[in-house]
Amino acid sequence: MNKDEIQFPITFVVFDMEWNQPISYMPAPVNPKELPGEIIEIGAVKLTMDSETSFSLSRPFSIIVRPQFYKIMNRQVSRVINKSTDDLKRGVTFPEAYQFFADWCGDDYILCAWGDSDISILKSNLKIHGLSSEVNERFLDIQPLFGRVAENTAQQRSVAYAVEFYRIPQTDDFHSADKDAYYEAKILKETLTDYFAMKRNPDKQDSSDLPNLRQYISNPNLNTQFKWKTGVFPNEKAAVAVALKEKLFCPICSETIEATLEWFSSGHTWMSLWQCSEHGPLTAKIRAKKTPQQEFYGTGQLKFVNGNAARYVQEKWEEKLKKQKEIAEFPERCDENEQNCEQM
Repeated sequence: MNKDEIQFPITFVVFDMEWNQPISYMPAPVNPKELPGEIIEIGAVKLTMDSETSFSLSRPFSIIVRPQFYKIMNRQVSRVINKSTDDLKRGVTFPEAYQFFADWCGDDYILCAWGDSDISILKSNLKIHGLSSEVNERFLDIQPLFGRVAENTAQQRSVAYAVEFYRIPQTDDFHSADKDAYYEAKILKETLTDYFAMKRNPDKQDSSDLPNLRQYISNPNLNTQFKWKTGVFPNEKAAVAVALKEKLFCPICSETIEATLEWFSSGHTWMSLWQCSEHGPLTAKIRAKKTPQQEFYGTGQLKFVNGNAARYVQEKWEEKLKKQKEIAEFPERCDENEQNCEQM
């Protein structure tokens, strides 16, 4: 086992939440940008590993939360999670529910979810209730790990897809927090089983570039992105050119970062890959946006990513190289639109 790998025993707390959303035609009691969704249910399952091949699942944790701000059920949300406004009158307050959840989690664990939206919503709910928005320092996004291990792809898959992929018996419907957490925990178990099996067989082609598991674990409390924009210019090309000159530093430690894949264009988006020696891989993207006066300004975003997201950018670069080769060999296939050819 690589010294940078996780150490056993280890517990993964796989959590899932359901939340209500503001209704567009009704005045909201809080700024929807500060509270895009109010949590109404928290579900979780513990997956404990004593070794690479020894797993155990806990009984699900489940608690209903009585909303304080969005007390009328959003109709679109209701169709998905099958809850009504009357259902929102039950449960405990969010501070109480979160305390129960935190106590159940314990002290030493890796927090997990399918995608990063649950973490974002959780932090916004903590903040709106005047609680510390800092959560567990170790967070694992199961979705990209599943994509890389199960299918060697950066494509995002749904929980339902992964359940079918691993032939996990579906005994309950989706979109109930505790049931979804159970399915996600089962997916994580199968994914980790495959991951460690691939690690034990490094000669296999599908495991030759398998990243370290730690690359999928991040600290959600860190300021993990930096955004910038340029002044206004008469055309898109000039705006992008200035945005590309921005000097980039690590958003966490402010140290200089190294470009591992230089800027390249993919359609109207420019991409690059970077590396902080202390905090890991980052991706950067630049686009030009138009003002109401038909002028342009460049916008950029630098953010930390897991190995799967970095690999997606690498794949985009490889696609570009392949197209460049095709154009060199068969110039008659080049799009008649000169702008498309120039971007190649």
